[in-house]
Amino acid sequence: MVPDEYRGYGGREEEPPLRKSSSKTRLVVGILAVGVAIGFALGFLYTSIVSPQTSGITPLFDEDHVSLIFDRTSPAVVEIDVARTFGNRTIPGVYSGSGFFVDDQGHILTNNHIVSAGNNFAVRLSNGKELEAVKLGISEADDLAVLKVDPAEVSGITPLELADSSRVRSGQMAIAIGSPFREFNSVAVGVVSGIGRGQSSVLNRPIPDMIQTDVPLNPGNSGGPLLNSDGQVIGINSSIRVSAPNAPVEDFRIGFAVPSNTAISILPHLKTATNLKRPWIGIQGMAVTRELVDTMGFPKGIVITGIFADSPARRAGLTVFRGLTDETLGDIITAVDDVPVQSVEDMVSYLNSKVPGDEVTLTLFKLGSEREVKVTLDPWLGGT
Repeated sequence: MVPDEYRGYGGREEEPPLRKSSSKTRLVVGILAVGVAIGFALGFLYTSIVSPQTSGITPLFDEDHVSLIFDRTSPAVVEIDVARTFGNRTIPGVYSGSGFFVDDQGHILTNNHIVSAGNNFAVRLSNGKELEAVKLGISEADDLAVLKVDPAEVSGITPLELADSSRVRSGQMAIAIGSPFREFNSVAVGVVSGIGRGQSSVLNRPIPDMIQTDVPLNPGNSGGPLLNSDGQVIGINSSIRVSAPNAPVEDFRIGFAVPSNTAISILPHLKTATNLKRPWIGIQGMAVTRELVDTMGFPKGIVITGIFADSPARRAGLTVFRGLTDETLGDIITAVDDVPVQSVEDMVSYLNSKVPGDEVTLTLFKLGSEREVKVTLDPWLGGT
């Protein structure tokens, strides 16, 4: 007997086998179709999880938005060319940097280290016009300075707005505009990498609350604005730190900007021909380490490691911390005017609210006991 399903393969009855073969084909195709559908569904589910476009996660920055901010703010950013005049001889191009208008009166905010290199200044506007500028106030301790041009020459320029830098947060967008390597009106984009940093000025005095950024800053960016996503100034680009003291600029580096709140607090002084002096106690110090807190029971504060001669600290009788015996234990500053301080940067940040001649009260810890000492502040030493 030949099974019915094979009947007629070599003769007349072909229809039944064809119908049975078609049914099998449809079954296979159906299974494949289901498999493909499941594959697409799984693929869609996966991409929904990992793809920013479908998960609602926005990109790092929007190109059109950055261009809009640049178009709106860059007219207020200038390139500064510094020359030095000796008698009848002028040496051009001794330094260059950036700056930006902060009002409609021709005042330009920039870095002190730019203008300190010369005594003859010219600024170039975004439209190519060049103007002479005069130097007004400087603050070496904050690396800030103000130049001024004829306000009639810049009447159509909208100044930049200084934001509240206390609201800056790590991870937010940061945009730098300036003239790196004299490449006029360049824009760079990144994020705020950190806040509350304490880079030192030329006076070896910490500049408190500096903003760290991964925006590529180069020579010539100094003095230019660091902007937020609203086009407001959150900092004044000031310095970079490279991987080694003599490393080339293009080596691994991070950038720092003076916070806008520092500029806001001293801008009225800088708009006059003044050399702003920050207050000084006259100590060298370091933060109390965790080991000293855990093993010795010391409070958090500033270990005094050095005291300058003829300083407020010397006159107030503060003592240097020389070791861990009763004979060598010195003072630890734990507060200024009852405001706790845990680092030199903390103390400098508070002292920036004071001026030379003001009196402050230091809370000191020594040999297991506390005492308070009043100190009259002197102006910070050094500089011009």
